[in-house]
Amino acid sequence: MSRLLRRAASTAAFSVVTGTTLVPALAASAATNLLPNGTFDGGSTSGWKGTNATLSVVSPGFGGTGDAAKVTLSKATTSYSIYAQPKPATNVPQGSQLQGTAEVLGVSGKYTCLLLQEVKPAGGAVQTAKQCVKATGSWQAIGPVTVTDKTTGDSVGFLIQQTGAVAGNSFQADNLSLTESSSTSSTVAAQWNMNETSGTTMFDSSGNNNNGTLQGPVQMGVAGPTGQGTAYGFSGKSDVDVPSSPTLVAGSANIDMAFWLKTTNLPATGDYDLVRMGDYPAQEYKVELLSSNQIACTYHGSSSSNNATGGANLNNGQWHYVQCVKTASAIQLWIDGVLVHSTSAVIGSVSPPSDLYVGAHGSPGTAAGFDWYQGDLDDVSITFG
Repeated sequence: MSRLLRRAASTAAFSVVTGTTLVPALAASAATNLLPNGTFDGGSTSGWKGTNATLSVVSPGFGGTGDAAKVTLSKATTSYSIYAQPKPATNVPQGSQLQGTAEVLGVSGKYTCLLLQEVKPAGGAVQTAKQCVKATGSWQAIGPVTVTDKTTGDSVGFLIQQTGAVAGNSFQADNLSLTESSSTSSTVAAQWNMNETSGTTMFDSSGNNNNGTLQGPVQMGVAGPTGQGTAYGFSGKSDVDVPSSPTLVAGSANIDMAFWLKTTNLPATGDYDLVRMGDYPAQEYKVELLSSNQIACTYHGSSSSNNATGGANLNNGQWHYVQCVKTASAIQLWIDGVLVHSTSAVIGSVSPPSDLYVGAHGSPGTAAGFDWYQGDLDDVSITFG
């Protein structure tokens, strides 16, 4: 645990609730919970505040014992939340990985979400990691949700939120945890923030120097998701070519592809290639937007080829966060923090022999290509492990 992370007053051991992870390789490296009063067992909501909500304590909590926080909608709005105040982690070193979990009891049919948000010292969101569950009327686990700090000195906040709220709604939260995660088992192969506003180079901030070359009329300086800086706009005849590199070859490791997408277009037939490395029948990993308004995550490795496909209404002109994860036994597709499809599959080793392309199905080493994407992309990342 980094000494620069501000500890909560309590340093008692805390069990992380396991579940389907956004990045399955990450595991809590220590049991120190950075959140104040995460179990509410003292009968108090000290250390917590509400947005458009009033807070109280109810008993019993999760597991039929202790207490839980009750968060009650107090204004005529569709979203309300409970959040840790002050922020539980401050002056966080770059590259530190924080992992949040929670148990929630929500309004049946409504979505309840756990958000971790990196914030600049002067204010302003840098990034938000989110995972949601559709409430069943019983206690449900959310997380782990993982965020990797981009800039030394930033803070990380913790928030539980219900959306689609109507008058009279409330939810309960218990066993809230924020811990620092070990990064030894995962590697950021590339992180393209797409904050450039001129030139022809898409810079990689991972340290692996996997910089890309813009090809065709890529628009730089497009307004990105809130707090995420700028993005790239793809014209339907443009892409970015990232040269082949050993640091982009996953081998037998897990693969996590993630990015923000915004478009009002769909291909008339076939698909748009969003991120691709490799070309069938050679080994490959790729994410595509289909004419059916769905995302397809496809992995072709030494053992098999398979995909996880799902989603809807992705061309509604709003920003959507897409994450495709391959583990040793499954492929998962997450959209806006919700697991929309999981396919059981043993893909084996994935070692594509060609360049990586963003925004098209490119031909290795050339500007030729097809399946050109029309729309905006931001913060594309590739993580192994």
